[in-house]
Amino acid sequence: MLKRWSSIAVLCLIASACSNSPTEPGSASLGTSPDISGAWTGTFASSNNVTESMTVDLSKSGSQITGTWRSTTVDWNGQVTGTVSGSSFNGQMTFNGRALDETICTGTAAVVGSAKTEASSTTLSWTSPAGVVGGSCPAPLPINVVIDLHR
Repeated sequence: MLKRWSSIAVLCLIASACSNSPTEPGSASLGTSPDISGAWTGTFASSNNVTESMTVDLSKSGSQITGTWRSTTVDWNGQVTGTVSGSSFNGQMTFNGRALDETICTGTAAVVGSAKTEASSTTLSWTSPAGVVGGSCPAPLPINVVIDLHR
């Protein structure tokens, strides 16, 4: 009988110790989002255009992201808006591009992806399968967009 009470007492102590723990190791970082504000460089790839180099400048206020982007190799640029939660990004990019005949083509692309900051690297990887949706343009608007950025 004493052995059984000892086992119950040990189990109660273990349960009590676990329930008084304010957080599990590492759980404080759950729900926090990385600070992705600042300057980024990388590529803007699509299945119907050549891959272009790009720069992105982002600002973060809480979980809200705003910024600008531009291609460094062709006349493409636009705005970035969205939210970051944990390591996930969900947003929209506007697109302004100049076709060979000097027509300005415009549109928007819904983008989703990751925002990872680690001691060894900081990367953003966004995709937009539908690509840029906009008005008529003499050049093909980018589809199946993949954006890879780093600092």
